[in-house]
Amino acid sequence: MYHMEKESKKSEDRNLILFFVITLAWTWICGFIPVILGITGTPIGTFVFYFGGGAPSVVGLFLVFLTYSKDQRKDYFKRCFSLKYMGWKWPLIVFSIFSVISIICIYVGVNLLGFDMPGMDFIHAIVENPLMLPVVILLSLVSGPLNEEFGWRGYSLDKLIVRFGFLKASLLLGFIWAIWHFAWYFTPGQAQYDLLQNSLFDAVMCIPSVMLLSVFVSFVYVKTKRSILAGALVHMLSNLLGSQLLSPYTTDIGTFIRYVKLAFFIIIVLYTCFSAKFKREVAEQVAHM
Repeated sequence: MYHMEKESKKSEDRNLILFFVITLAWTWICGFIPVILGITGTPIGTFVFYFGGGAPSVVGLFLVFLTYSKDQRKDYFKRCFSLKYMGWKWPLIVFSIFSVISIICIYVGVNLLGFDMPGMDFIHAIVENPLMLPVVILLSLVSGPLNEEFGWRGYSLDKLIVRFGFLKASLLLGFIWAIWHFAWYFTPGQAQYDLLQNSLFDAVMCIPSVMLLSVFVSFVYVKTKRSILAGALVHMLSNLLGSQLLSPYTTDIGTFIRYVKLAFFIIIVLYTCFSAKFKREVAEQVAHM
């Protein structure tokens, strides 16, 4: 029995490593081909670049269908799509947090620090035509969460938490998530590219920022009984309320919002370290992984 459990654990570890290797290789190859060939910004270059963006979800789903039992797959997709399973409390909390951070940062940045006011083209378009709202939300879902979260949170997070514990797992996943964006730094039109042109320090700081965002996503994931949909929603709202709805905006205001978020995420990290209640919640979730 012990031998079978040991072999099963080794198999899961191999599959997890395979997930990360294929995901990173696929995205980096597709991301750097346009840069190397000098076709960034062209239709074919843009297609190849974004074709690599779906790697986490595609590889994650492939391994779910290949390695999960019928009951495991049923549980996985329930956690992916069930609104009832996720609930409304944490989506509303997350929406409020990111909204308040962006509003305060814009007010302080524009009125006290002299930053340019964000253009907020999407918000203007929604005000003029409210039917644009579902389109904006759909684009925000597709541009990150749907392309990534079936893999990041959906496939890999549970396995990492079982092996390393909540905080180490979340930070490790966040580091991999951050370096997965490596090609973005060399692709004009991407936020990471603009950061690198403006400040090497701010560009490098994207890595700990993503790592700490990963902790917050994992925190909500645990609070919603491992809802993959909730994790995807945090990802979407972070992008939507922190950048997409504000576009176009200067690097200064974007960086300011990122650092304020980072400070908030540090508070969440401290809570996860010292809260006995949260540690019990994690232990209860691990028992079901």
